[in-house]
Amino acid sequence: MSVATQHPYYPQSLELSGYAPPTQSPLTLVSVMGGALGAILACTYVAFASRRIRGRALRRPDRLAAMWFVLCAALHCVYELYYLLHFRTLVAAQDILASTWKEYAKSDSRYLAQVPLVFALETITVTVTGPLCVAAAWGIWTQSLGVRHIAQLCASVLHLYSVALYFGTEMAAPESSCRPEALYYYGYFMAMNAPWVVVPLVLVVQSLGTITRAMGVAKKIKVL
Repeated sequence: MSVATQHPYYPQSLELSGYAPPTQSPLTLVSVMGGALGAILACTYVAFASRRIRGRALRRPDRLAAMWFVLCAALHCVYELYYLLHFRTLVAAQDILASTWKEYAKSDSRYLAQVPLVFALETITVTVTGPLCVAAAWGIWTQSLGVRHIAQLCASVLHLYSVALYFGTEMAAPESSCRPEALYYYGYFMAMNAPWVVVPLVLVVQSLGTITRAMGVAKKIKVL
C-alpha cells in the first residue's frame, strides 16, 4: 500500500504527510461534539428565556435567533480558531478537537490538505463573522435593534457568501474531497452545512424588513 492511501480520505491519491489517525471512535467524536453544541444551545435558551427588558420577556423569535448566534459565535471564535492555529499541524495532532476535525474531514479532506481557500474562508469567519455573531447576540440581549440588525444582516450575508464558495468550489473540483458513502456526503457535508444556508436566508429577510420599516417610520417623522 502506498503512503498516499494510508488514510481514510478522498481523493485516494491525496498525500497527508505525518498523518496520525484519531484515537477516539467516530461515535465518541460525534457524541462529544453533539453534546457540546447541545449544552451551548440549552444554556443560551435558559439565559435568554429568563431575560427581562422593562419587565417583559424576549419574544420567541428573538430567543431562537440568540441561540443561533451564540452557537455560531462559539463555533467560529473557539472551534474554528483552533483550526486556524493548528492549520499546519492538524494532520498529526490527536487531541479531541483535532480528532473531531479529522472525522469531519471524511466529508471534506480540504481541511487536512492545507488548502489556501479553506484557510482564507476560516480566517474571515473567525476574525469577522464570529465577532459579528457576538454583536448580534448582544443586540438581542440588550434589545438594541440597530446593533442587532446591522450585525445580523452582515453576519448572515457573510455566512451565505462563505457557504456558496465552500459548496461551489467542491462541486466544481475535478475530484471530490468527500468519501462516497451517503453518511459523509449527505450527513456530514450537506446536512451539517445546510443550516448556514437556511437560517441566514431567514435572518437576512427579517433584518431587511426591520430596517426598511424603520426607515419608513423615520421618513414619516421627518428624521431623514
